[in-house]
Parts: sequence; structure tokens; C-alpha cells
Amino acid sequence: MKKLCCVLLALLLCTLCLVPAAAAASPLSYEVTEFGFAMVTGCDKNASGSVKVPATAKIDGKSYDVKFIGEKAFADCRYIEEIKIAEGITQIGSRAFENCTSLRTVDIPKSLMSCEYDAFQGCEEVTVNCYSSNYQFFAVYGLSQNIRVNVQDKYKTEEDAKQMNSIGDLIKRLIALILSWFGIKSN
Repeated sequence: MKKLCCVLLALLLCTLCLVPAAAAASPLSYEVTEFGFAMVTGCDKNASGSVKVPATAKIDGKSYDVKFIGEKAFADCRYIEEIKIAEGITQIGSRAFENCTSLRTVDIPKSLMSCEYDAFQGCEEVTVNCYSSNYQFFAVYGLSQNIRVNVQDKYKTEEDAKQMNSIGDLIKRLIALILSWFGIKSN
């Protein structure tokens, strides 16, 4: 009897090991744009940790290239700490990450061509990892937002990388000075 129970238990365990685990559901929602691309339109407000915006998404059983992160797509997702945006995404909409108070890191792909000024409205401290090709979108944002910009290009020397970051700091200080002439405070 003991042998039979052991054999049945072993078979049961083997069966459980062979059943594929269900894929974790994505916290993201999408819609198809008029141009035939997918756009991230929302995120589960209880999503936490790291979220990846993929290069493709299935909508109604069909695959679409994801090109856009829409207006307020991640707004009020207060538990997300990191967002990794896949290569191929070209645009980040207005207030896309608004009030993501736990957000600390966003990885931006080289493909990004446009990011709205207020994309990080209400975020506390965010480090944006980007490339020199899209650095201009984020260098100025640090003035009114709590954004730190890291440029990830491969430089010939570490001194080149430091110089790139010091140019960004110089731009920030220059813009702060200009804003102060008009009586506008920068953070």
C-alpha cells in the first residue's frame, strides 16, 4: 500500500511539473491607432515593481508594433518602481507617468523621437536612462521635475561621459537663470 501511495504521489508530482505555468498577465492595456500601431493606453493601478513596455502587443489575437505610450497611460500607478521601454517605441504622451510616486528608473530606447514636457508630472525622483540621440527631451525636464538623466551611449573614455553630463548640468543652470529673469522659480 505504501508503494502504491508513493507511486501515485510521484505520478501526481510529475504531472504537475509537466503542466505549463500560465503566463503572467500584462498590467498594460492597448488600443490600435488609426495608423495600425498599438498604443499603451493604461496600466493596472496595482501593478508594482518593474514593468516592461514591449515592442509588440496582441490585441484581439493579432500582433501590433507598439509605437506610443499614450496620455496618462501610467498615471497614478503608485507602486511601479521601474519601467523598461522596448526599442521601437517612438513617442511618450502628456502626463504618461503622472503621479507615479514610487517610480525611480525609466529606461528609454534609442528609437524615442518625442516626449511631452509634462510626462513625469508629479513623480518624486526619477532617473531616466537615455541615449544622446534623445537626451534633449530630458536635459531640460530636470528643472521643473525631479529627473536625473543618465546618458548611456558608449563613449571613448569616461571623461567623454562626464563631459556630456556636465553639458546637461550647464544647460539646466542656464535655463534656470533665464527663468529667474522672468520671475519663474525652478526646482
